[in-house]
Amino acid sequence: MLAGCQPDTVPNVASPSQDVSEQPAAGFTNPVYAENFPDPMIVKGSGGNYLAISTNGHGKNVQTLVSADLTSWTPGPDALPKLPSWSSPGKVWAPEVATHTDDRYVMYYTTKAPRPEIQCIGVAVASTPEGPYADRSAGPLICEEDEGGSIDAHPFTASDGTRYLYWKNDGNAVGVDTYISVQQLDAAGTKLIGRPSRLFKQDLPWEGTLVEGPFVWENGGRFHMFYSANAFYSGAYAVGHAVADSPLGPFTKEAEPILVTNDVAAGPGHCALFEKDGKVWMVYHAWQPGFVGDESPGRMMWLSEVEFTPEGSVTVVPPTVDYPDRP
Repeated sequence: MLAGCQPDTVPNVASPSQDVSEQPAAGFTNPVYAENFPDPMIVKGSGGNYLAISTNGHGKNVQTLVSADLTSWTPGPDALPKLPSWSSPGKVWAPEVATHTDDRYVMYYTTKAPRPEIQCIGVAVASTPEGPYADRSAGPLICEEDEGGSIDAHPFTASDGTRYLYWKNDGNAVGVDTYISVQQLDAAGTKLIGRPSRLFKQDLPWEGTLVEGPFVWENGGRFHMFYSANAFYSGAYAVGHAVADSPLGPFTKEAEPILVTNDVAAGPGHCALFEKDGKVWMVYHAWQPGFVGDESPGRMMWLSEVEFTPEGSVTVVPPTVDYPDRP
């Protein structure tokens, strides 16, 4: 295991049951959910609420949380209670949801493939963002068996309405390179069009042996990819940034990560972005320093604001416990 950031003293973090009245009057307290909730994504839920989804845990294939204010969260039902016949529970990772219409939502998720030693990407559909989602396919949507499998699917819809899917081949599981790839999706979001394109692999010192967790955001006609790299169970895990003029690339990476370990959060990563009231926020997971790689309390859910410049650079507020602004 790689060495994480483990100070002699453990900083205070928010309790899962912390009352909103205990939070700073003008802001909020991170982590916004102080239990294990890896690989989070936040979307608009039903009834004006927000919905967070994440990797399997607490007896659920796809964990969910519900909130009215993005800072106080209540556990919800399993969004994917039944897996397709070609898969099995235990490794349902990094789900992401794409909205198609008010009554059609598509989830892309990682799961055990027909060969249980590898993982592949499945696709499921529901009539509400909370689910339950159903995968009626005869097999995985993507499964690069010779490249270690396929994980971390990310759906993206460009401003012209074209849909794409990004993902990572799980090469570090078998000792080969990892690549972020992209391929166009059909209008229904359940089939791939054309051929996949490899965008980039791990080639910067801070990235270690892998890149993963892609998430694309369009701003000012440019396409920003946020991705994670290095070992998720270590303090070296971090978020990188790359930019392109097309969803298909080529993407140019920044030399150093834009979100890294500090004295209150270790190994921040696997992020997703969302917008509220004209501000862009990043949701991500991070370990409590001193417990890096320990599933108790695990990878907790944090929020940080993101700002873009016309030149194509970005800034992300570092992990902050007493956050000055409210989302």
